[in-house]
Amino acid sequence: MFTEAMAEARTVPELGLELSQRIGRLVPHEGYVLTGNDPVTGAGCFVCRKHGYCGETFRRTLIDDVRGQDLFPFSELIRGPSRVGVLGSGAPGEQASRRLHEVLIPQGFGSEMRVALVSGGVVWGTMALLRERGRRPFTSADTDAVQQLLPDVCTILRRFVTGLTTPRPLPGVRPPGVIVVGRDDRIKAASPTGRDWLRACVPDMELTTEDELALTTWNIAFFARRTAGSALSRIPTADGWIGLHAQRLVGGAPDDVVITVQPASAGLLLPAVAAWYGITRRELAVVEQALDGLSGKQIARRLDVSPHTVNDHFKAVYRKTGMSCREELIAALS
Repeated sequence: MFTEAMAEARTVPELGLELSQRIGRLVPHEGYVLTGNDPVTGAGCFVCRKHGYCGETFRRTLIDDVRGQDLFPFSELIRGPSRVGVLGSGAPGEQASRRLHEVLIPQGFGSEMRVALVSGGVVWGTMALLRERGRRPFTSADTDAVQQLLPDVCTILRRFVTGLTTPRPLPGVRPPGVIVVGRDDRIKAASPTGRDWLRACVPDMELTTEDELALTTWNIAFFARRTAGSALSRIPTADGWIGLHAQRLVGGAPDDVVITVQPASAGLLLPAVAAWYGITRRELAVVEQALDGLSGKQIARRLDVSPHTVNDHFKAVYRKTGMSCREELIAALS
């Protein structure tokens, strides 16, 4: 089956490549861009591409997309009845598409298929498939085929994240990093560990220049500028989870954003872990009480359920997370 064949990816680039190859058997394409989203906040938590947009163009394209300034923005696909949209098919309105004429065509692409990876009411990520100029544009039959694959693709994405690491913070091997990002999304300043933390967020990529490092911050910075408070993303890595917290810098230049990077604490991590692992609201409540040091009987009284029900919730969490006992679960999250 499609999902069983996709269980081998161990890195984000491998995940993107395998997804592209499997989808490509039904819908051929030359390039792709895959992003994973924090399922609670919607901010990006990883990205990979092959023969896709270059970094700066990718950034500009998605910023325009969030603002709804072109055809088939992901925000529209997420809410709409269809999760898939095609640009470059010759449909009415494409003459005014900035993405088509200023991004796709100059980079050698003639058609783009956008896919919002939505399942169970949660946005797990996005994917863009690209065909080169001179190739047949994506058709309605291609759209239908990808639409049929969406549940499996979302399952694969979740399986990758939950298989990549256990639900634990990245060990505190270095002090938290602080990065200041300017309006142009370039890094203006950083603490001694700031750049090391950015590289830790994308361990499968070689980030040597400042522009490459900036690609890890622009998404969370953009989210911070759009909110009155702050933006948050939890990044899965093979060694544990990293927390990115961004907010506008008070007293700085307009649109300056300060980003803090550090191991994701248990309180920060739990909502995202619950979403990725399919932990229910009641199961999450039991885990939260356990982290506060309550015994099984105390949890039962606090939640007004039987001790047997509490034990059942713990067993379900162990099964979903791969843990074997309460002590292991608490130790991992703490």
